[in-house]
Amino acid sequence: MAALPIPRLRTLVIAGAAIAAIAIVALLTAFGPSAAPQRVPATATPPAQRPAVPQGATGPVAEQAGVPVGFARSESGAVAAAATYAAAPQRWLYFTDDEITAAVHEIATPVAAPRIAADVTADVQVARRHLGESTGAVWWLVRPLAWRIDDFTADEATVSVWTVTLLSAEAVAAPQAEWVTVGLDLAWVDGDWRVDAVRDTPGPTPMTGPADQPWVSSSFDAALTGFTRIDGEPLL
Repeated sequence: MAALPIPRLRTLVIAGAAIAAIAIVALLTAFGPSAAPQRVPATATPPAQRPAVPQGATGPVAEQAGVPVGFARSESGAVAAAATYAAAPQRWLYFTDDEITAAVHEIATPVAAPRIAADVTADVQVARRHLGESTGAVWWLVRPLAWRIDDFTADEATVSVWTVTLLSAEAVAAPQAEWVTVGLDLAWVDGDWRVDAVRDTPGPTPMTGPADQPWVSSSFDAALTGFTRIDGEPLL
């Protein structure tokens, strides 16, 4: 498991318009060997001791640095960890830079964590700046939908998670969805499953319904007026 994962932001330009759409993709890509080393903020701390997972449970059983942690050393525990980590980008947008660093160190292996933390922080700074220019609500949702165990031992696991990312921000990003299958390599380190490497594959991507049409951000925002997100996160 030599590859190191880092999140990636993808900047799109809407054809024929002077509006940049910031598609903050809920996926991780392998870290290339030619990239320059990243400095780890001084606020990074070792992960806290994990609580024991009750017999027959899968986890998570606790929250550290704002992210769910504590998974069983079993196939079901690895699946629960993979689904949680695949959706982790959901939280980055609401964290400060120091909170991101602390959270990444909780869910990644010691080798991968410093590089991931530095890149996530840099990417989220860009996202905050652009999304802060929106004149309406920012809808940003990352959801795991299905999973498959590709490999499992007591010390290592590979799990594929099918995910969807939704983004809409008036005057910044047109309503859009990205469907990605994320393959996560997990390692059992310090009493928990932690991210060691990730691969992503586009799709499978469903078509929109035959009765639906593409939406613009203003009508999308208006149609969702009064709605509260299921996870309770605020709209930006």
